[in-house]
Amino acid sequence: MSFELPNLDRKSYQQLVAELLRRIPQYTKQWTDYNDSDPGITLLQMLAWLDESLLYQANSIPVETDQNYLRWVLGLAFSSNQTAYSKAAVADNDFDFLALQQVLAKLERGAPLSKTALQRDVLNYVSRPYLALTLANVETLAMQTNLVIAQQIKAAAAVTATTAPLMVRRAYAKCVGQASIAYILSDAKWLYQYPPYPNQQQYLGSGTVQRKLLMMQASADMQAESDLLAQVRKYLDPRVIAGNQVQVRAAQLTDINLALAIRCAVNTRLDVTLTLVFAALFRYFLPCEGGADGQGWAYGDAPVGDDIRHLVLSLPGVAAIDSFDFNFIPTMELNIMATLDVNAQLADLPPGTPAMFYRGLPRLRCLDITARSSQA
Repeated sequence: MSFELPNLDRKSYQQLVAELLRRIPQYTKQWTDYNDSDPGITLLQMLAWLDESLLYQANSIPVETDQNYLRWVLGLAFSSNQTAYSKAAVADNDFDFLALQQVLAKLERGAPLSKTALQRDVLNYVSRPYLALTLANVETLAMQTNLVIAQQIKAAAAVTATTAPLMVRRAYAKCVGQASIAYILSDAKWLYQYPPYPNQQQYLGSGTVQRKLLMMQASADMQAESDLLAQVRKYLDPRVIAGNQVQVRAAQLTDINLALAIRCAVNTRLDVTLTLVFAALFRYFLPCEGGADGQGWAYGDAPVGDDIRHLVLSLPGVAAIDSFDFNFIPTMELNIMATLDVNAQLADLPPGTPAMFYRGLPRLRCLDITARSSQA
């Protein structure tokens, strides 16, 4: 929606007169005198003058009208008034209401606020949801939990890097049956390491073959994740209307393993090409900054091997892909396994590679790239 009104005062008196004169031949061919001395022209000039005045008045809604609209939106005659809604806004951390209430307080103190500024402030409030009615509302409100956490950090006497709580990095709302589920991705850092082998031992000093391996380290702080989910639930609960159900869960992460060998073009440096490919693939799998468009992954949208190959081959210095091994770590899905007979055993399943169930967002677990020169 838009609160901005169109500019109605766009035509001058001269433009209005010219348009009226051009319309005369459309209605009669007997009117041939367009000079100011003609009584009909005088009448058209008077109509143009009236029209210009009406356009100016219609376009000049006084700023007091916007101020009254601000009071109407808040339900407050003065910023110091208290209503059931204003009390709930304080108790439930309705930041948008409190911010607009401060705008009204500025007006009462005599602060100069332009018509455009008032319209912008009211629009920001109207466009922000207070109730979790749609999936987009749920995502927006889940992200607003960061404001509550920021208040708690500010109120604390001292917060060190080790005690700082997690924030909501991104929220993904999905419909599951009759309920809405908010999957929360925290800003917890994923730790990686370059093992000495092969990074520092294999192909050391080789000019024809180089290899780089990156492995994830297990360092999940389950208590911090649990505290974050509790904060989101607490913020969403008063914003869910009766009869609706909104659940809050941690975002599902599917660990990705990728190992490939590339052949570099002639007269290219192996280390430069290897570093470029490595950085591009690492960024490609980032949940919020990766993907084909660099805007992050849609929840449940799995990476595709052909897209990864296309990305690698599009990078400068890469001539070919000699080997490519891309897989997910299989995730146990009870609802899927329950479709098997209750007496079935995993050993009864036919041999072969287990199915790869992708859920949620990608998380790079292992990236192993070997680069060879075309002469090798």
